[in-house]
Amino acid sequence: MLSMEFYNPVRIVSGRGALRNFEDIGRFGKRCLIVTGKSSAKVSGALSDAEALFAKAGIEYEIFDAIEPNPLLSTVHTGGKVAREFGADFLLGIGGGSPLDAAKAVGIFAANPDMEPEDIFTAPRKDALPLLAVPTTAGTGSEVTPYSILTVPSIENKKSVAGDDLFPKVAFLDPDYTKSMPVSVTFSTAVDALSHAVEGFFMKKASLVSDALTRQAIPLLAQGLRQAAKAKSASDITCETREKLLYGSALAGMVISRTGTGFVHSTGYMLTYYHDVPHGHANAYFLADFVAFMEQAVPERAKEIYALCGVADADGLYKLISSCEAMPLDLRLPAERLSYYAERTIGAKNVVNAVSVISKEELLAVLQRRLGEKA
Repeated sequence: MLSMEFYNPVRIVSGRGALRNFEDIGRFGKRCLIVTGKSSAKVSGALSDAEALFAKAGIEYEIFDAIEPNPLLSTVHTGGKVAREFGADFLLGIGGGSPLDAAKAVGIFAANPDMEPEDIFTAPRKDALPLLAVPTTAGTGSEVTPYSILTVPSIENKKSVAGDDLFPKVAFLDPDYTKSMPVSVTFSTAVDALSHAVEGFFMKKASLVSDALTRQAIPLLAQGLRQAAKAKSASDITCETREKLLYGSALAGMVISRTGTGFVHSTGYMLTYYHDVPHGHANAYFLADFVAFMEQAVPERAKEIYALCGVADADGLYKLISSCEAMPLDLRLPAERLSYYAERTIGAKNVVNAVSVISKEELLAVLQRRLGEKA
């Protein structure tokens, strides 16, 4: 039976000047908390555009720039208190996946003053404050998803919170804001976006609509990856390439907004938490093996993924996502560590929601192939 379930209520405003020329900002309120990290919002030019927009519209704002890579649960809890004390009507998240994910959680804590940090994952709650999103990377797709991924030290892992109230109200897609990304970050975040499109294609919740988005996203991302891999510096990456990656990332984000992701993400979290490997970089180790595993169950879908990526098979896909000198796949770990990571990730919902569920032994074999120490 054909499936047609889909929902994504984010208004997308795209193109150069999308944020600074936006004329409808006043309807979200008169006071805004800008949630961002220490540098990307400033370096990209997005922060100055936001400040000019708010000045023109008569909107008061405060900046919360304490968001770290892989945002901590404690940080977003603090951000919620800052938003309440400022009396924010809405939030503007600027940055890569970390600030955008963090802004969603800040919005939850702002609207729920009695919520303790870890209550965010289980307790009933009021809807989060409205959020507008400005991505400065082309990878996470957080600007169009209902997910907030947070680092929780008590469980030594990341954990997600989701809800339709976490969909941003507006996503501003301006490729100019991604120009400051170095080659390594450009490539890593693009691999993350490719992972979203590919993993979503093999999830149980995949539908005609999410499949259509996957088929549009992957060629853009694959072309962008090939072009970025040749670059020696950020200035070598053309505006056209950055556009492809930004729009491909948004399309892939729409895919996972309904399908979720597979074992690539849940296993990659181990490398990010314990070894500080950037998220997309971590995904690159496992994506080709994910498709190869799914090929056993749904060979036609795997072949379609290879064709969309412009490769012949899983080996070709691995060569594509390992082709950037600025993002080497050279991490090697002892066998006992790999066993621990397989044990930690095998029960994750990312794993069991795929059309074919990998076993712990099969996952460990993937880990050994890509991360095992060489004799």
